[in-house]
Amino acid sequence: MGSDRRFAARSFVVVSLAAALLMAGCGGVVRGRMLHTPETFTGETTAGIASEGQIALKSNRGARCSGPYRQVPDDKGGEVGADLSTENGMATLTCNDGRTGSVMFLLGADQAVGTGMLGQDIVTLTIAQ
Repeated sequence: MGSDRRFAARSFVVVSLAAALLMAGCGGVVRGRMLHTPETFTGETTAGIASEGQIALKSNRGARCSGPYRQVPDDKGGEVGADLSTENGMATLTCNDGRTGSVMFLLGADQAVGTGMLGQDIVTLTIAQ
């Protein structure tokens, strides 16, 4: 009986920890597309929308892109009296076909939407948890 209780207690701890990690936003699904070409991206991030980590993408044309995702201060466009303590996301991407770029994300409750340049084209990415 004692071993059953210990097993149940350990199981509860493991399940609780897994749930806490999911609720903390550890990772998400990334989808995106280029503006001027029919190229699309799918991938994942080890970061939650309001945390830091890595993004890994694969395009429908075979390119693989990856890089860090981090939080940056939101300057609110210089608005007077704006709360400068909020943050947005930023990803810096490097692709195996030579393209590089960065994407700025606006954070929402359950997703982050970003736009930036990748190579010579505009890219839009969405991170959903």
